[in-house]
Amino acid sequence: MAISKRKALARAITPFRAIFGQGFRNWTTRMLNRKGKLYVPRHLGVAGFFRALSDADADHVVLRWFEDLPHVDRGHDLDILVSDRSIDTVRNLLSEWPDGQIIDFYSETGLRGTGYKPNSIHNVPAFAPRIAREILVSAQPQDGGWSIPDARTHFLGLAYHAVYLKGYASGLPPDENSPPRREGSRDYASVLTELGQRAGFELAQPVTLASLDAFLRSEGWYPDDAHLKALAPTNSWIEVLS
Repeated sequence: MAISKRKALARAITPFRAIFGQGFRNWTTRMLNRKGKLYVPRHLGVAGFFRALSDADADHVVLRWFEDLPHVDRGHDLDILVSDRSIDTVRNLLSEWPDGQIIDFYSETGLRGTGYKPNSIHNVPAFAPRIAREILVSAQPQDGGWSIPDARTHFLGLAYHAVYLKGYASGLPPDENSPPRREGSRDYASVLTELGQRAGFELAQPVTLASLDAFLRSEGWYPDDAHLKALAPTNSWIEVLS
């Protein structure tokens, strides 16, 4: 399977990083990973990463797209939520060297760079902390060492992600009278409708950002006003709520 040019260059440079020392390692990391993204190192792999989390008893939940783990579709991130107490355990397994599985990991309260898009918004947790705690409590351990949310929490968490974190980038229309503003990387309308049915919910059709917002509010799954304001710089749809 073909790899990205960035990963190919990283693999070509890797042998020289041990030869030329820390200064060279820091410089090449900055050049190839200007946004400071985190990766599960290739030598560890996704399966090894989750075995390590299980061995360390690290509280975590894989938030979405976990059906084929430890396989992750090419070009997609691995998204996990961890307890505040487990931040250091998870971080110590990861690397900024861009050769491996890219990962976004969030904590309950967004501590130490574990908020949503931490390089552009500081200390803003992805989820309202009360919701993050509910997600973590729902954790269901799987044989491979990872934990997933129960059906209801999975559905609500993906809806929250689509509305309050992705917004127009989800590919969902703002409301039933407007077309989508952007093309999404997933078919959120179909996936959420199916997940909702599994969890015992019937979503209003068509599925829109506005209809999901109303539904999430009815379930108590929404950020407070201050949290929404903090998320707004990366989600212009939030402006329609003010």
